[in-house]
Amino acid sequence: MSGPESRPGLEELVRRLRCAAEDGRLDERLLAPGAAWNLSLTLQHCAQSVGYSMTGYPLLRPGFFRLTAGRLAKAVFLRRGVMRHPLDAGIDGAPPADPELPPGAALAALVEVVAGFLEHGGPHPPHPAYGPCTHGEYAALHAMHVAEHLPGLR
Repeated sequence: MSGPESRPGLEELVRRLRCAAEDGRLDERLLAPGAAWNLSLTLQHCAQSVGYSMTGYPLLRPGFFRLTAGRLAKAVFLRRGVMRHPLDAGIDGAPPADPELPPGAALAALVEVVAGFLEHGGPHPPHPAYGPCTHGEYAALHAMHVAEHLPGLR
């Protein structure tokens, strides 16, 4: 089966990351080929993205972009069940990640923020590019985001 329904969700991807850590496989092999960031920076980036979907992103793209190109990109990603974006693009306005943070600590932060996201019952602030997202849309988009950065989890 292919399509969005066959792709692992956010909770499953985090479970796979925890298993990789337990098995001693939490390393650069999880990253996309030619990744610009090391594993720790990538995990920190993913954690930032999930966290900001609950608290608000530091900067939003112009409203016109979110209503047009951003809305279209979100619809395409959700329909296809995969995301394609520049893997070296940070979150605009976010503080820089710590390049010295051990991958295990970065994973712990990601696990914690994903747990908070999964329990989040309140409204979500708009995504900087896609605009308003439901909890389910954010969950799917976060899973695609993690999967794109960490194809070694498949």
